Amino acid sequence: MSKRVEILVGAAIGLGMTARAAADGGADFLLALSAGRLRVMGAPSLAAMLPIRDSNAFTDEFARGEILERVAIPVFFGAAACDPRLPVTALLGRIRDAGYQGVANFPTAIHYDGAFRAALEQSGLGFTREVEMLRAAPRFGLATLGYAKTRAEVDALIGAGVERLCLNFGWNSGGNQGVPSGVPLDQAAERARRVFAHVRRRAPGTLCLVEGGPIIDPGHLLQVCDTSRADGYVGGSTLDRLPLEMSVMQTTSAFKTAALLRAEPAEAAGRLPGLAGRSQAIRQLAARVVRLVATDLPILVEGEPGTGRTTIARAIHQASGRAGSITFLDAREDIATRLFREGEPAALLALRQSTVVIENADALPPTLRARLADWTERGSFERFAKAGERVPRARLVFTHPPGGEALARSLSAQRLVLPPLRDRMEDLPLLARAMLRGAQRGSAELEPAALRLLMARSWPGNLRELAEVLARAATEGPGGRITLAALEAQLGPAGVIGLAPQGDERAWILDALRRNRFRRGEAAAFLGISRKTLYNRMRRLGLET
Repeated sequence: MSKRVEILVGAAIGLGMTARAAADGGADFLLALSAGRLRVMGAPSLAAMLPIRDSNAFTDEFARGEILERVAIPVFFGAAACDPRLPVTALLGRIRDAGYQGVANFPTAIHYDGAFRAALEQSGLGFTREVEMLRAAPRFGLATLGYAKTRAEVDALIGAGVERLCLNFGWNSGGNQGVPSGVPLDQAAERARRVFAHVRRRAPGTLCLVEGGPIIDPGHLLQVCDTSRADGYVGGSTLDRLPLEMSVMQTTSAFKTAALLRAEPAEAAGRLPGLAGRSQAIRQLAARVVRLVATDLPILVEGEPGTGRTTIARAIHQASGRAGSITFLDAREDIATRLFREGEPAALLALRQSTVVIENADALPPTLRARLADWTERGSFERFAKAGERVPRARLVFTHPPGGEALARSLSAQRLVLPPLRDRMEDLPLLARAMLRGAQRGSAELEPAALRLLMARSWPGNLRELAEVLARAATEGPGGRITLAALEAQLGPAGVIGLAPQGDERAWILDALRRNRFRRGEAAAFLGISRKTLYNRMRRLGLET
């Protein structure tokens, strides 16, 4: 049997607008389910298993008013066969007369187990009654779709002659109201392969579909379908709740982010050359720079690549008011001769009012370190001064990757530790504007949605990476405008901030807390979840203190 090229898609929904959108998107059939309606009311899908509504009347009411006769594709009715007040045949007659093309067993007893499931079966209100309903449905002119989890349930549906069999892996795991799936994706794919091979041996004409559990995006579906040779997919939360959460969260966040793009008066930090921002980290850094530039002390500027070490070195020189030049040297090269031309005014360290910046200071040879340490201690070039005159000698500035404590001590240098961009994300709007102005793109503007995408990244390349991304994006947008599309072309689609990476929820929560300096309200807003949801997840992950 060749691999099926087209994948059938059924949309399990609870809202007319969603039904029309799914039909327009190419869905092959719709399922009107009570779980779908509860989802759009803000409840999780599993609420459909609780005795809170008359499931059949609840489903029929919204489906008749919003879906039937408004779409051109078949609509299946999610029927609760467990209602002891209504004979199965009477229920099927109502479904047919209302105009539905098919019936599915939902809510279904397959989501129960243990003693309660056994009691349902013994009382005749469990899965066996659902199978009876599906067996009788063709006599009423209704197509059938049967949900199953186990091999025994699959065999029962095959015996009833269902046309479409949906292997369900439980409630979907993604989003704010997802239920963690106990089935890894690869195991789900392998289970589906075995079950569908069994189905095709017993009932070759049955369409085999998958749904739920770890399958939360098209990539997951393709992996399962390629392994199992499934004919299609039934999507519920993945087609309404997850896209809705993503769209509403991102759009709302874009409106909230828009305030960050207003023109603001210059911040105290921004008045120093090379420093822009309003975060506590950058304010403290700016205050320390102000104190140090009033001295002649050597300074070691420490930070990750791309954090602006060279920019800060320039800012130090300019803010010092030194009339001399600034010279950059690379410690990986032979620089001793240029520094120590003993007895000659041309020696760089003898140039008054100047600044010497030694980059990559972690590569300084031990002998040169010792000579620099001696120079900073003794001030060897003071002998060029006239009697009674204090000569501001050259200032030494070193740039160094993280971990410069030992070198700073040996050179009697004051450390300036630059925070990575991920620790000062509130500075990003100001930084972006400063970068666009500095690149002579003063007319370039950031769309709020684009800024949201920028603020959601961790920026391992720090300011340098941000500047490169902005420069490229400014050439793509109309009139130099930085659009979400231009950024997505470089960075990939804007993911759902409120959805945890699979299997890494703890790191996801910790990253949001750290970005927002462990202010839980701001962390919850950043993630696009409620404060209560954040508290519950922290408690479950052992992060509550």
